[in-house]
Amino acid sequence: MIPFMFGIGLIFFNGKNFLGWLLTVGALSALVFGVISSIRFSFNTMTAFELIMILVLSFGGLGLFLRSLKAIDSRYPD
Repeated sequence: MIPFMFGIGLIFFNGKNFLGWLLTVGALSALVFGVISSIRFSFNTMTAFELIMILVLSFGGLGLFLRSLKAIDSRYPD
C-alpha cells in the first residue's frame, strides 16, 4: 500500500509524472495479484454440468453486453 500511496501523491502533484504512474499501476497490479492468489476455490459439491452452465452463461452475458456497446458505437459516430 505504501508505494500505491506515494504514486497517488505524485500523480496529484504532477499528473504527467512517469514515476507516479509507474508506482501506482505497479502497486495496484501487485495488490490485485495478491488478492487473486490468496483466493481458494473448492468445487466439491459442484458437478461438471453445473460448472459448464455457469461458465457458458457468464461468457454469454459478457458477449451480449459487449455487443450492446458495439451497437451504441455504430449508432452514434464521432
